[in-house]
Amino acid sequence: MIDEAEPTGQWRIGLGKRLRLAHMAFSRALRMELAKADVSFGQFVHLERLWEQDGLTQKELSARVGVETASSTTILAELERLGFVTRERSAEDGRAIVVRLTARGRGLRPTLLEAASRVNALARANLDDEALTRIYSALDSIADELARAYPNAGRATARQRFDAT
Repeated sequence: MIDEAEPTGQWRIGLGKRLRLAHMAFSRALRMELAKADVSFGQFVHLERLWEQDGLTQKELSARVGVETASSTTILAELERLGFVTRERSAEDGRAIVVRLTARGRGLRPTLLEAASRVNALARANLDDEALTRIYSALDSIADELARAYPNAGRATARQRFDAT
């Protein structure tokens, strides 16, 4: 990785690279933990949203996960095959597909959230509360500033995303 510092010590390039490296490392670790329960990251994210609010339509669930409905279809078909969710046509709107957790899907919650917790704890191991506060604030600021600069990119501000969940 090449970084060039300005005379003031401020980095001119490298922020995106560092964010991506941290994201990739975190993602790899989480995927490895989830794999112990035979669950993919995509499946986990869908289940997580259903744990927050069961009975969403496939379209609502896809929006909350942040993927196109077509992408959710494959993941939901696999979750259904595994017995973690059911899908059925909405009684109110026959075009909509309602996704519901099964007892088996609800039962995965403690195991998968513990896996995510382990990765989060490891990632934070060398950071005190003050450092975490600064990191969270900086990441929110980065996301919000880029969302303001590129308003048509279709992304909510960091605060709007977290407040919505």
